[in-house]
Amino acid sequence: MNFLAPAFLAGLAAIAIPVIIHLINRERKVVVEFPSLMFLQRIPYRSVRRQKIRHLLLLVLRCVALALLVAAFARPFFERRRAGISTTGAREVVILLDRSSSMGYAGRWAKAKDAAKKVVNGLTAGDRATLVLFASDASVASEPMATPDRIVAAINAAKLSAEGTRYSSALKLASQIIASSTLPRREVVVISDFQKIGWVNHNEIVFPQGTTVTPVDLGGATSSDVAVSQVTTDRDSTAERDRVTVAARLINTGSAAKSIAATLAIGGRDVQTQRVALPASGVQQVAFAPIAVPSGATKGVVRITPDSLEQDDVLNFTIAPDEAVPVLIVEPSSPRENQSLFLSRALSIGDRPSFRIDQKRIDALTPRDFDGRALIVLDEVAPPTGPVGARLRALIDGGGGLIVVPGGSRTETWPAEWRALLPTIGQVVDRTDDAGGTLSSVDYAHPIFEIFNAPRSGDFSTARFYRYRALTPQTGTTVLARFDDGSPALVERLVGRGKLLTWASTLDSYWTNLPLQPVFLPFVHQLGKHAGRYADPRPWYTAGDVLDLSRHGELTAPFLAGRGADSTTELVLDAPSGARERVTATGANHMITLREQGFYELRGRDTPVGGGRPIAVNVDPTESDLSHLDPRDVVVAVTSVNGRHEPGSEINTATPQDQEQRQKVWWYLLLGALLLMGVETMLSNRLSKATSP
Repeated sequence: MNFLAPAFLAGLAAIAIPVIIHLINRERKVVVEFPSLMFLQRIPYRSVRRQKIRHLLLLVLRCVALALLVAAFARPFFERRRAGISTTGAREVVILLDRSSSMGYAGRWAKAKDAAKKVVNGLTAGDRATLVLFASDASVASEPMATPDRIVAAINAAKLSAEGTRYSSALKLASQIIASSTLPRREVVVISDFQKIGWVNHNEIVFPQGTTVTPVDLGGATSSDVAVSQVTTDRDSTAERDRVTVAARLINTGSAAKSIAATLAIGGRDVQTQRVALPASGVQQVAFAPIAVPSGATKGVVRITPDSLEQDDVLNFTIAPDEAVPVLIVEPSSPRENQSLFLSRALSIGDRPSFRIDQKRIDALTPRDFDGRALIVLDEVAPPTGPVGARLRALIDGGGGLIVVPGGSRTETWPAEWRALLPTIGQVVDRTDDAGGTLSSVDYAHPIFEIFNAPRSGDFSTARFYRYRALTPQTGTTVLARFDDGSPALVERLVGRGKLLTWASTLDSYWTNLPLQPVFLPFVHQLGKHAGRYADPRPWYTAGDVLDLSRHGELTAPFLAGRGADSTTELVLDAPSGARERVTATGANHMITLREQGFYELRGRDTPVGGGRPIAVNVDPTESDLSHLDPRDVVVAVTSVNGRHEPGSEINTATPQDQEQRQKVWWYLLLGALLLMGVETMLSNRLSKATSP
């Protein structure tokens, strides 16, 4: 037995109070001589008897009640294992080593590795151990049946990650290893700073019966940090040359205000430094002076005065000129005068992104005209056949976009393979007699129309449509807009990784006055961005993000010139650590997980190192929140079923408070003391009545 508050045992001295009172009041045998006894009263013999211990049982009850009361306040508990757990035999030990970014705070990573080595050094001859490293996900770092020296080597080789903390994947992997073990004793050691933001209770993760879970807590409740949490770039295109203003968001999680230096570096050269006063537990925005946008993608860094967690004191980003979306407008052999004028002019003045426009007539079209294109517009022409048609279909399957405007062309003669992909195109609907139709139904949740959902962002009801083709959607298509008679105006279909859109009217003023309305310009821009699969270039990524090269043509386009949008040409991706990976823009290797902090470089096989496209990656910003989690919450969660402790499972938290809290012996001691006091009261009352005269 042990006591949580042993200082209260000093109260046992109160047991001596009844005895001391008796010793003070008992008869003294001191003779006092008086000249006369006439003034003294004779004391009866029965009064002398009261000064002696007559009721020993009553005294014992009082003493025991006091002892139980004192013991209850001392909070006793028993240090013993459950009977159902084996205490002998070989152990299956799983070491969960947290290597997330927050473990870099104040030397925690070195302490964590030392703690893991201590566990390995404590293994006996029959024990078996497995090392699991975890951050946002978990992986086994030691081979099965590895010897202790090999596990120590794996611990020494482990490196701190830039990713965030997620406990669920590590605990799930540990439970699988423990469940497959045949050894009589099983133990899981969790070495972590127990960052609160990384814990989500998963009820499905429960360790098998008899598993001992031991947390090694390296965190603290008083941790503080200053970090660069975000960088934004605001472009100004009104001047002769685009300029960009870089702004950084700084956070202070500490309880004291701090003054730090924030520095902006572009292309590896420091350009500006500002002094920033950060309030306690506050946020501060710092904006640097505008700089000219570089001619190519350039590395940028915002860094602050280093503190105990240096990983989040630097934020990497890139600045690049807007990548133009390459568009090809295909016209009939004999187009109307200025047939594509409104469309080409609207796209040519586009900003973020800009559009690179080319026009060509259908009779002069060749397969090479589609190379490098992101968007094709068939302006009242039939889809091509033969090698040209095959090349166009490959472009769409590879992620390109196609906008079909049937207009007044004879669609019944179009190739059957294309008509199977398009909605059924009916006759021309003439609305000239009723002053034209309007768009009455628009899907504002779609990317093309979402910018018009805000108040005063544009009104399509002012546009009039005097003629349009009757469209009948097929299975697998989506109607994005309808005319006031219910006929579809814009229909979309996904083909491969690309998009195929059909517009029922014209994109000039021949059948509609839409090109003369204010909404035409933003509508065409959104249509081109969506169909051309344009994605706003991200200035930076978070460690653990997955980069899909098929969705970011601005990254791969410089290395695929002349090869087509669906090319599977092999590219090279160099990691900040120097590791090299072969990737493709659209093939099997187009998905890459960015795990390292710093700058990746994407380049062609023949592009020299340093001549590629930089890709900035930073630590997970949530790692700056060092709020602490009680390890017992994790331990109880994985050793409980439906909120109840799993029988036979031992929770070894090495904290007396937890053991005493589960046993609650003091409740029984307090109840026993109260019962004895009640018995003592009744007994003393009876004895006092029996001895009264």
